[in-house]
Amino acid sequence: MAVLDLPLRNTVRFDADGIVTCSEIGEGVVGTPMSQLEWNDRMRKGVEAIETSGPRSRVLGDPSIFMLRRLNDPQGNFAGSIGLSMSLVDIAARLAEATESSSATIALVVPGGEVIGSNIMAGVPMEWISEGASLNRRIHHLTPDQGPAMDIVLLPLRTEGLWLMVASPSPPQRVEGTLAFLVPILAYLAALLAASWIADAMVLRWLERIRIRIQDMRSSARYMPLTPELSRAPREMQQVAEAFDDLTSRITTHESDMQRALVQMKAAFREVHHRVKNNLQVMLSMLKLQGRGEPLPETQAALKVAAHRVAMMAAVHHTLLNEGNLDTVEALDLFNAICNQVDEQKGWVEGGRSIIPDVSPGPLPADMAVPLGMFVLEAVGLLCPDDDDADVVLHFDRDNGNCRLKLTCGRDGTGGEGEIDRDTSLFLSAFARQIGGSVSVENGSETEITIELAFFVSHMAPTELPN
Repeated sequence: MAVLDLPLRNTVRFDADGIVTCSEIGEGVVGTPMSQLEWNDRMRKGVEAIETSGPRSRVLGDPSIFMLRRLNDPQGNFAGSIGLSMSLVDIAARLAEATESSSATIALVVPGGEVIGSNIMAGVPMEWISEGASLNRRIHHLTPDQGPAMDIVLLPLRTEGLWLMVASPSPPQRVEGTLAFLVPILAYLAALLAASWIADAMVLRWLERIRIRIQDMRSSARYMPLTPELSRAPREMQQVAEAFDDLTSRITTHESDMQRALVQMKAAFREVHHRVKNNLQVMLSMLKLQGRGEPLPETQAALKVAAHRVAMMAAVHHTLLNEGNLDTVEALDLFNAICNQVDEQKGWVEGGRSIIPDVSPGPLPADMAVPLGMFVLEAVGLLCPDDDDADVVLHFDRDNGNCRLKLTCGRDGTGGEGEIDRDTSLFLSAFARQIGGSVSVENGSETEITIELAFFVSHMAPTELPN
């Protein structure tokens, strides 16, 4: 920069969030955000460099050229940027010094029409710097309120809005002579302008249309083909649009097929649960009829136990039938259904005794529903003899996938020891193994007995299906 003798006013280092970490002109701006955080977002997405003209420096207040360069860490990730600012006022002053021997006035024009470095005029009409006007060297004539008429030529220096203004008293030959003097200086900038304009006309604006269309797709359920909109684009861009439309069409068709398949699968699962429930109801009726005809009390008791187990499985499948998801069941719904079934089987609905659920809501795997229901049924049978009148508390909670199911029943201290008999032990252990859990009994208290089932479930969220 020293060799070129450019009017560099400040050098700033930004971190990955666009916050100033150091500044050449002092610590006053350290910790403040970039004036346009949108620049930082663009560089985070892969833009290597950004240049803009016209905004005023936050520290010095002068209109400036601001240049940003992306910085990467050793792994290639975005680590921040370096910003350089040059005062347009200083640049205009140096241009004026270079043409002291000429009668022409050299100044700069920024977006919005503001003129920098001229004591003749403060601004130019917006139509002088429009896109069409900026691509040719048209001479504009200005007649100020005081002083001679002026011929003004505007030359674009950058695609983002920076023009060189050359003003000279009529006749226009003086302006042309000044232009001839400045052509070698501006040749490089003119080449950059041409390359940038060609890139914008052939590629960038069409890519921008594709980007806007993709952004619109995220907020709309209907996709409009991109090919007609790019019918005037270069052939390569049209091929990109055709490939994009074809891929989008395939994805849309595939998603529709998957949604229909999921709806059909949901209906099939509901039908399976419905038929299983009906079959279990038939088995339940057969067991009840068989029990009524048996003369031996032992046989009647065994058939009654079997009927209770079949009824519990039927109640669980009824709950799964009413769930909106295929692979999960809501814990609150499941344990409420289990508790209602236990109350009904034990005859507690009218007797004032009940099993009280204390359940933390959340999804559970559907294949755990039947084992959990059977475990509760067998455990309640152990905890609650027919001659006892204490309520049973069913407590269920989870901690990062570690689940605990506890059934607690009070006792007066005169009952049995609460030992698990062989059949009950086999049932509880079988259901615990089926869900990968373990069983423990707390029998030390004289006032209550507790059976606990500990098991683990991985994190899951309910699957949303289309209606």
